[in-house]
Amino acid sequence: MYQSKLVASLKANGKILREFKDTVYIPFGSEYSFLIKNLNTTRALVNVFIDGDNVIEGGLVLNAGQEVDLERYVKNGNLSAGNRFKFIERTSAIEDGPRGTKLEDGLVRIEFQYEKPYIAPVLNRGWITASGGVYGGTTPASFNVNGALRSADFSQNGAVMTQAASAAVDKYCADNGIVNKMEMHDGMATMDWMEAPKNDVGITVPGSKSTQKFQTTHMGAMEAEKHTIVLKLLGETPDNRPVAKPVTVERKPKCVTCGKQNKATAKFCTECGTALEIFA
Repeated sequence: MYQSKLVASLKANGKILREFKDTVYIPFGSEYSFLIKNLNTTRALVNVFIDGDNVIEGGLVLNAGQEVDLERYVKNGNLSAGNRFKFIERTSAIEDGPRGTKLEDGLVRIEFQYEKPYIAPVLNRGWITASGGVYGGTTPASFNVNGALRSADFSQNGAVMTQAASAAVDKYCADNGIVNKMEMHDGMATMDWMEAPKNDVGITVPGSKSTQKFQTTHMGAMEAEKHTIVLKLLGETPDNRPVAKPVTVERKPKCVTCGKQNKATAKFCTECGTALEIFA
């Protein structure tokens, strides 16, 4: 999903999951991550809410042009290790148990805002400093949101260069099969015409251990406008049959009779008519 120069997608088994409008289908029991990229020319402060809970306390800071594969919770200030995100079915036992149900179960809400561009000081009877302190000095202005701000450790990947957002958006979305929210139209693949399944509600719980590392940082003054991306996670396809594999951009059924590569949503081969779903 793309909005306001930020791209956000879900990954499972190392592949980006396809979005059907604002819905992502993922098998119950799968661990997943968030691929987030800042296409703006200033830094972004990103908060990710899953089932209504902020999973990265204090927020995640992305430099201009930076990409992060967020795979775990950041809780209690632990910047060295945490649990991965795991999607499971919300069964009756869970609904009747200590956790119960929450209003935002199955929803992912990504809230973000950008840092204000740096304005160079103006010479007027002596140097003056930009609002908030000396830019780049030893006492930079900081912006604290519910605790220390955090950014991903990209020491092994080298420096990330800033790129023009307008030139990168279309190509990035097209290459990864991401729906550009600003370009939604009736021809896009959707599942609105199908009846919603009865048993499709899932929740995200702590999964296996991840050693993804983070570090603290500071930010300057923020822009007043805040932006939001919302995705809905479902564990079943609309025909009420559990997903066997993640619906990915690359996965397109190949006909066993003629070998034609068909669209991901096709039930029968468009070349010879053979069923694309084979039951052993």
